Parts: sequence; structure tokens; C-alpha cells
Amino acid sequence: AGIGLAAGVRFHFRGTQGLVVYMARGTTDINKLKSETNEQYLLSATDVIGSIVCLRNPRRDCLAERRQAREATRRRLRNKMLAVIRIGGPILREMLKREYDEGIVPVLYEDTPSSNISSSMDSRRSAYSLASFQKKTLSIKKRIIMAARKWKGANNDPPPPFSNVEALWTFAGCFLTILMLLYFSDFINEQNSQYSLVLGPFGALVTLQYSLTSAPASQPRNVILGQAISISIALCMTYTRLEANIRRSLGTALCVSLMARLGVTHPPAGDAALIFTGGGYTWVHMGIMLAGNVLAIISAAGINNFNVKRQYPTSWGFGYWIKYVCPRKGSKKGD
Repeated sequence: AGIGLAAGVRFHFRGTQGLVVYMARGTTDINKLKSETNEQYLLSATDVIGSIVCLRNPRRDCLAERRQAREATRRRLRNKMLAVIRIGGPILREMLKREYDEGIVPVLYEDTPSSNISSSMDSRRSAYSLASFQKKTLSIKKRIIMAARKWKGANNDPPPPFSNVEALWTFAGCFLTILMLLYFSDFINEQNSQYSLVLGPFGALVTLQYSLTSAPASQPRNVILGQAISISIALCMTYTRLEANIRRSLGTALCVSLMARLGVTHPPAGDAALIFTGGGYTWVHMGIMLAGNVLAIISAAGINNFNVKRQYPTSWGFGYWIKYVCPRKGSKKGD
């Protein structure tokens, strides 16, 4: 390992003894190692290292003592609380009387052996309920103030603009992909005039694929699974008898929240959910939409990867759920 020389220096502090070993390369000048300044430096360093080693045991004992003190305090508090709970009556009666005398509980209290402890308990609960209500009201006020402050923003810098070359690359990718999808839609319509590609979500899709290439929402896993989940839920919502606006709002909210829960958030899929919950679409349209998304993924991979500064996709991710549900031996679930 290149170590040719070694020297040991002993230390002794408050009953703690040890040896510090210093090593050097074999090619080191021996005269420099034996110089007075270097020897003094090594002796001083040994004193520092020895004092640290000596401090280790007292420090451990001090921490153990503090832990014992905390545990003893916890036990005392626990015993006091149990005593109050078990003894209960006389202590609680005296406590309520003292609180009444101090004006904490605004109720009448009869200082007689036959005093109604239950009415005092009810009064105490009422006081605590009022305090709890005031605390919640204060919490709501704090939340309103906090929300108002957040409107100012976090003062983060906006993302940098694309260069002319990158903007031109984005233009070419969007143009070619949308053109291909339009021809694909025309081809489907020629085969059967009842069907065509729903083009609305694809404007958002090409924006993600060519402007936010590395974003998780742009990756194939989110594209395919997000669209499949959203369109499936949207089509199922059309079988309900809900009023149109309620159906479209509820269907879109379900799709977006479920995508977020499953980790496959994809903004164009939320657009598709809003469109499909309006009715007039069938499961065949869903198949056409998924085929269009596959074509868009192939197009984006081909165009983006010709650019040395881009890579698409950054992750396919379709095996993530399989790895999570069926982890390999020796690995934790989800690793």
C-alpha cells in the first residue's frame, strides 16, 4: 500500500493507556521525520488523541446517567398521574374548588360534603371545550395568515429559456409528431367514420416530450398507465346517471387523484378524462388513444435521442410495480 515506515507513541491519561501508530511512505526523508519540530508535532498530536480516547468512557457514563435521570422523571410523572386517577374524588373536588376561587371555572361550587361532583365535572368539560374551540379558531387564523403569505411566492428563480437550437429542435419534434398523429387519425376515420383520434390531450403530450423531456410526467410509464387509468374511469362514469357537470368534475378529480396515488401523474391524461366523461365515446376510442400515445412515444424517442443534449425516455419504469409487489429474496418491499 506504499507504507514503508511506522512509529508508535504511547500515551497515559487518568488511567487510560494506549499507543498511537504513525505511518509514512518508504520514500520519505528520514531526517525530516526525525526533526525536532516533527517529533514535537507527533507528541502533541498523541496528547490530543489520547485525551479524546480518555474522554470516551466518562462521556458514555455521563450519557447513561442522564438517561437514567430522564427515566426516573418519567416514572415519577407516571406514578403521580396514576395516583390522581385512582384517588380521584377528594383531589378533583379540591382542584375544582381552587379553580373556581381563582375564576378559572365560571360556575357555582358548593363547598359541602354533599356537593355535586358531576356538575363540577361538566363545568370543567365546558371550560376545556371552550379552550379547545378557541385553540382551533386560533389555528384557523394562523392557517389563513400562512396561506396569504404563500401567495407572495417562494422567490425561486424561473426555469431558464431554451437556446435557439433547442427551441428549433422542439419545434421540429412537435410538428412531426402532431403531423403523424393527424395522418393516423385520418387513417382510422377512413376505415370507420365513427372513430378517430381524440387530439386534445396530444398538444399537452408533445409539450412534455419536447420541452420537459426529463420530467417524470413525460416518461412512457406515466403516459400509458396514466391514460389507461383516466380513460377507463371516465368511460365508467358515463354509465352513471349523474348530472353532466357533476359527472365531469367528479370523473376528472377521481382520475387525477388516483394517478397521484399510484405515482403515474400525467397532465394530458387529466385532459382526456375531462373530454371522455362528457360522453359520446366508447372503449374503441380508448384503444385508439393508447395506440396514438405509443406512436407519440416512439416518435419522441427517435427525435429527442438524435440530440446530444437530450435523452428520452430517462426511464421506462413498467417493472416498478412488479418489483414492489414481488420483491426479490433478501430485499425489502419497495427497494
